[in-house]
Amino acid sequence: MAIIKFNTMTFGTHETVAVVAGVTQAATANNKPMMKVTLNDGTDNVTALIFDTTKKDLTAGGITEGTTVAATLEVTEYKGNKSYKITNITPVKLSEDELRELIKLPPIEPAKLVNDTIMLIKKSSGREYDMTVLEVPADDFSLTALAVRLILGNIKAFTKSSAAKSMHHDLYGGLAYHTYRMVKTAFAVCDIYTLLNRELLVCGTALHDIGKLVEMKTSDTGIATYTDMGNLFGHPLLGIEMIDHEVWRQDQAIGGKSYNREQVAMVKHMIASHHGQQEWGAIRVPSTPEAMMLHEIDMIDSRMYMYEDAFGSMMPGSSSDPIFGIAGDGKSVIYKNSFSDYT
Repeated sequence: MAIIKFNTMTFGTHETVAVVAGVTQAATANNKPMMKVTLNDGTDNVTALIFDTTKKDLTAGGITEGTTVAATLEVTEYKGNKSYKITNITPVKLSEDELRELIKLPPIEPAKLVNDTIMLIKKSSGREYDMTVLEVPADDFSLTALAVRLILGNIKAFTKSSAAKSMHHDLYGGLAYHTYRMVKTAFAVCDIYTLLNRELLVCGTALHDIGKLVEMKTSDTGIATYTDMGNLFGHPLLGIEMIDHEVWRQDQAIGGKSYNREQVAMVKHMIASHHGQQEWGAIRVPSTPEAMMLHEIDMIDSRMYMYEDAFGSMMPGSSSDPIFGIAGDGKSVIYKNSFSDYT
């Protein structure tokens, strides 16, 4: 079945293939069951309705978040906008080439992003490392070694993982893309703000979202869903636990203390405080210059991604619909000027 992009659909009935990005149970005005199914075509999301259907029905039919499906959509007009209704939906297996058309990817291959991130981590130390391999020496217990080992020990998940379920970098390889851009920024700002410890800032930045590998499960189509552990604890605490386990593992291997405990504590504080404020999910507010800088870099990259993502579907000289996350009120719009080359 052909893939028809949502932005090309006219009013009428269309058969296409898409990825299920979300399923939400709802009800009609008559209190009859209805599902809101978010579909992704690799470029855009649309939310379509299925009537007289429950989430249990969809799950029984093999349809959950991350599933590739063949769907029949009825496109109509409702209050001046396109409205979508699903009249038929079934799971479908796609070839690798077909699947790639439906997966939203970063502009750089995720595997390259991970490799380049590790190279920047090594470079941040100021020490001589073999840059032809990703690994670090077995007797190295620096912050660089800690960061590299945690990424390499989870490299498959780190390469594939989305950085979020929504908001920003919610795509296949989104975590690698978000982390790489932040690490590159962290490395650069140390030339301006010389108070900063470059190795500490870069390594803490590289690991700031490592807990998302436990907090979320990302499908092969890049759709993230929260795990039970994610719902219970959140990625800052889960990331700290991953660091504690790595320290314990190396202590056991050498029969003594491996990593410098104060250095490890500084990285853990960065993870605990990278959301900046406790009402935003921070365990503690930043107490070190590296922790403060990490928070600011995180804010910059997440917001810039929102602009980049929105600009892709905006005409020059226009304003967007309200975008949640750009500002706390959830009502803020962004403007795309007509004279800049936003590519």
